[in-house]
Amino acid sequence: MIFSDIYEKHCWIIDYSNLHRTTFAGNVSDITFSNINISTRYYDPSWWGRAEPIYVTTCPRHSSSKEGSISNLQFINITANSENGVFLSGSKGGLLSNLRFINMNLTFRRWTTYPGGLVDYRPGCQGLVNHSAAGIIMEHIEGFEVENVNMRWSDYQNEPWDNPLDFRPSTVNNISFLNFHSAMYEQMK
Repeated sequence: MIFSDIYEKHCWIIDYSNLHRTTFAGNVSDITFSNINISTRYYDPSWWGRAEPIYVTTCPRHSSSKEGSISNLQFINITANSENGVFLSGSKGGLLSNLRFINMNLTFRRWTTYPGGLVDYRPGCQGLVNHSAAGIIMEHIEGFEVENVNMRWSDYQNEPWDNPLDFRPSTVNNISFLNFHSAMYEQMK
């Protein structure tokens, strides 16, 4: 199955029930998400998802499934308030390629009491994995452009944000940054 030339724009995504996670089988290409406001929060770890404002993966749902590919994916004019960072995870047999983040404002802060420090690969691959907080987690990517992206971090002391970008250099190639900013801000108590 192939999904291509899809445009989603002018919407609000408020994460009340993990509606942001959709699974497809096959290849996906030429998709643009634009003019979107996103708010995500932690829920009990039994729910899929760990409050990622953007979650893209080629991880197969079942170990017997073939990995698909995702290419030419754009996120333009996105504003997100989230308790966790962006998750971009291709796989050995299914790279993410030619991703673009343009004109984005990402704010990361905590407001629930659910534990953080986990990456969620469900429904397939590895399940829940211990991992420190990062603004964008990346693996198995070929081509990623970041332009005019502002990332703000809360000063929440119980779960410090470790870094804006987290990736394995051996699996991520051809990254470009233009006008990328990352800074701490004081969370109002």
